[in-house]
Amino acid sequence: TCRGNQPTSMLCVLTHGFSPPNAFASRLHADHQHVRTSHMTMVDSWYDAGQRLSTAAAMRAASPAAGGSSRLEAELESTKAALLKVALLSGRGAWARPSERVAAAQLVESLEQAAEQGGGEAPSLRDGTWELVLSDVEPFRASTFFLALGEAVEALIQKGASDGALTVHALATGGGEVGRVAHVVEGGGGRLHSLVELKSGSLPSLPLALAGVVVSSGELQAARAGGGVFDLRLVNTSVQQNEVRYGLPTEGGLAPGVERSLLSWIGDQTVPSGEVFSRVLEPLGGGPSAQLRLSYSDGELMVWRAPKLGDHFFVFVRGEEETWPAMEETRRRQASSATQSAVGSAFALGMLNPFFSRAAGARKS
Repeated sequence: TCRGNQPTSMLCVLTHGFSPPNAFASRLHADHQHVRTSHMTMVDSWYDAGQRLSTAAAMRAASPAAGGSSRLEAELESTKAALLKVALLSGRGAWARPSERVAAAQLVESLEQAAEQGGGEAPSLRDGTWELVLSDVEPFRASTFFLALGEAVEALIQKGASDGALTVHALATGGGEVGRVAHVVEGGGGRLHSLVELKSGSLPSLPLALAGVVVSSGELQAARAGGGVFDLRLVNTSVQQNEVRYGLPTEGGLAPGVERSLLSWIGDQTVPSGEVFSRVLEPLGGGPSAQLRLSYSDGELMVWRAPKLGDHFFVFVRGEEETWPAMEETRRRQASSATQSAVGSAFALGMLNPFFSRAAGARKS
């Protein structure tokens, strides 16, 4: 059973419809004020989303028009609660056991079927901040940059090769850590910014790390085919909220510290990643683009699928704009003093090395 004085009752919240007693909610909030890890911050986001989903369901069920639809709505809310439970236990899918992967895929399909039964119209894309809570691939692959890179691998290198290539990339950067991931949709669904929190460690046992938020921006356009399909074209990439995290010995023991001014200049550097992709890929018949299909959206939960990348899914819940100051920082810097980054462009070119080899082979033939 779930008791309000149990600090580990988050699972009870998930499995009992996100309706904890007020005492538990207060205790949970207080506990979170003292726990500053990225994992618990993600739990906060999912918990808040669950509360909103539960409240919305209760209001619909209480309305006079609920009638025979209340059972279907209850089933839908139960599916969402089960999906968020899998998301929490599996760390957005990154730690998922095989049975959990199967369960997550089935739950996403259930949501999509519910959307199809709701009238047959394609889901509506809504502006706002959306937090990634579950995927069947690595969280960083929700980035606009890596969606475009993945499709380029599929189209120009070898079909079916992007999964292996991007997983190997994750292993090659194993010293890093991916934190929260979000999509910011704006301009009436015309622009999509992906935000990925990254922390890169240094030498083993050396208490020093670099952290920042990688923001990749792109233009969204509804595809002619319809059906909730969008064409996403990569435009640029920057890294915001750059900081150095370190540990130093003090009289009271080791103490962590953060230095934010040392690397603040990096935020003023913008990489024209879309242009870099175009120069390399367009001669080969490719480009800086990816395709996304909005398979479910109800204002509080959104599911993207990547049709050309194994139809992988990315489940998002509505977040709060103020939790991502990196987005406002991006807008402010790019509107004033942003300059193109030669180092960042070199990195983007480095990611495209396999395509240089492909282009050389094409010229020889």
